[in-house]
Amino acid sequence: MRLNYPVILKVTGLLTLIEGIAMVPCILAAMVFEEWNAASALILVCLICVCVGFVILTQLKFKKIRLKLQETFLIACLSWVYCSLIGMIPYYFSSCGFTLMGSFFESVAGFTTTGCTVLDPNLLPLSLQLWRAICHWLGGMGILILVLTIFPMLGIGGQFIMSAEAPGPAFERLGMKISEAGKYLYGIYLLLTAAEFALLALGPMDVFTALCASLSSISTAGLIITDANAVYFQSTYVRLVIMLFTILSAMSYLIYYMILKGRWRDALKNLEARAFLLTILVSSALISVVLKCSGTYSSLWQAVKDSLCQVVSMISTSGYFVCNYMDWPTFTQVVLFFLMIVGGCSASTSGSLKILRFIVMLKLVKRGIFRRIHPHAVKPVMLDGRPVSAPLASSITMHILLYFGVLIIGSVLLSFNNLDMETTITSALGAFSNTGMALGQVGATGYFGMFSGFSLFVLTILMIAGRLEMYAIILLFTPSFWHPDKVRAV
Repeated sequence: MRLNYPVILKVTGLLTLIEGIAMVPCILAAMVFEEWNAASALILVCLICVCVGFVILTQLKFKKIRLKLQETFLIACLSWVYCSLIGMIPYYFSSCGFTLMGSFFESVAGFTTTGCTVLDPNLLPLSLQLWRAICHWLGGMGILILVLTIFPMLGIGGQFIMSAEAPGPAFERLGMKISEAGKYLYGIYLLLTAAEFALLALGPMDVFTALCASLSSISTAGLIITDANAVYFQSTYVRLVIMLFTILSAMSYLIYYMILKGRWRDALKNLEARAFLLTILVSSALISVVLKCSGTYSSLWQAVKDSLCQVVSMISTSGYFVCNYMDWPTFTQVVLFFLMIVGGCSASTSGSLKILRFIVMLKLVKRGIFRRIHPHAVKPVMLDGRPVSAPLASSITMHILLYFGVLIIGSVLLSFNNLDMETTITSALGAFSNTGMALGQVGATGYFGMFSGFSLFVLTILMIAGRLEMYAIILLFTPSFWHPDKVRAV
């Protein structure tokens, strides 16, 4: 396969420019807080990124080009790796003693909205805390979707980029151009971010913490909690605001598009959204009852508050914590583990399998049982009043099988670190689902510093694979991807 290198270079230039501009607020924060080591690292990287990106975008010219499907998957994969490599430089050169692998892990965790860490947040300068939050925000909706809205101005037809960055059945129902869809999605994303920031800033939080919390929670990346700001997250008001906007961001953004178009009935009847909210309510109720009956909590109201926070955190793949759920009964931990696998809605900022795929899978199982009794019956799988096509059902089944296959391989590779089974499996799931939380030694803090360099590298691969829903990475290792004219029979 002959790649269109000028297009790939121009996309790289645009990403470089975006990332350089995104460092400007962090530079200002470093100067305000007098963090000169972090400021010097940020300024140097920012200048290089802006200059390189500007030169590439202005000097490289070509006629309108339409990307091939293989090129879009390659661009999707390389872009996340490339952005993470640039994003790690401020950590490494901030004179905070961060290792090369640790800095790269932190950067990948930021852009993939996984939110886990190998660094002590209390040792992280405030300017780098803001950089981490900005990385969360850029990665939330997918930086490639932002690029997609600018592609037409560059003469690049990027009709496949959105499906390569976030594959799934949801975008097929937009009924408009992909570039227009990207603008709608980012407009909603900006509006939700601004609304959450305003509400948090009006509460007990200071402006800086409110900004970081908004950027991180609206992208379902979690929260940056340090000893200095931990008291804010004990406020009932702050918890309610963060929970509300985490739920809104884990819902399908197509619902907001329907509402903007006046299709209120379609939005209210959306099966995935109703299943998502019902799962939150049922899981929270079960955990609350167990916490109260087991004597873990003496107050039912406190049990309800904490269980609701942790359920929303896990199912949205945000991965923030308001209490140490490792002290909870085993039943509650199993429920949280299951919610990490389920994930949020399709076409949202959350990760993992997504509610929609579970709904289709359960309907396929139900149909399979029905056809055992009535083998000649024709019974389509219905979703929101429409039949699910055979190719789509097959694609969802393959995705679920592939998901657990990659999870098993990741767990096997992490087992070489020789940690206990609970830590190994849940850490692989925490990275792959982009939740950033686990059980065992990782616990509620999301700290992965006990893993070796090799294990951290495996975890970064799992984070990127989870963010791109596997395909953009797995396809790169198939011979037919590089040699489409030499396809063999399966």
